[in-house]
Amino acid sequence: MKIWKMLGCLVLLCAIICGCAALGASGAAEEPQTPPVDEAPKAEGEQQPSGGADTEADKPVQGSVTVLPTYSEGLRFRSNGDGTCAVAGLGTCVASCVLIPPKSPTGDTVTEILPYALKDSIIGAVEIPTTVTALSAASFAGCRRLAYVRVASGNKSFMEYDGVLYTADGKTLLYCPAGRAATELSLPSSLSRIAAGAFTECTGLKSVLFQGTTSAWQSVIVGDDNDPLYAAGFRFAV
Repeated sequence: MKIWKMLGCLVLLCAIICGCAALGASGAAEEPQTPPVDEAPKAEGEQQPSGGADTEADKPVQGSVTVLPTYSEGLRFRSNGDGTCAVAGLGTCVASCVLIPPKSPTGDTVTEILPYALKDSIIGAVEIPTTVTALSAASFAGCRRLAYVRVASGNKSFMEYDGVLYTADGKTLLYCPAGRAATELSLPSSLSRIAAGAFTECTGLKSVLFQGTTSAWQSVIVGDDNDPLYAAGFRFAV
């Protein structure tokens, strides 16, 4: 009887020893598989780096967009009966920056700006389209706030220089805006004529720089009604 009790105790002792050994081995095998707490964010960051190529700012822009000019509406036109017309008045247009369209609402090509067409307006800037071939200083008479005249690229009849309107060859000065902010004006050496009334309303003009010689200026023909030009001080570049 004592022998059987001893054998039972030995078997139970061996089972306990084997169970503890197996539990220790299992814990040792699983422990390396658990990453350190402070290394987990690093691994996640490597999989999803910030500032990747998928952001909106880095996406390439494909194609292009052509923005067409928004021409002024409400202007009044006078048809010439041959497919062309002239700007005759402001009509219902109240814009301070006027972009004259190359065609009227009826489809006529705009080729002229009539005298006094923009009279007594609040216009500060005006763009002349490529189609216009006829105008004069009288076209802008009474536009005391007009500070800038722009000629659309491609116009073969007119050009602008230092904010002033000339014929395309630069030989005739047609109009100096009455509201021009600069008090000094530069005249090109190619100048040979100044149209009558070109400076009638340019009371802010203080000095003029002619890019040519004194003798060249003496040959320039100056039309009537240009008193502000004579009142300004003159300098010569050559």
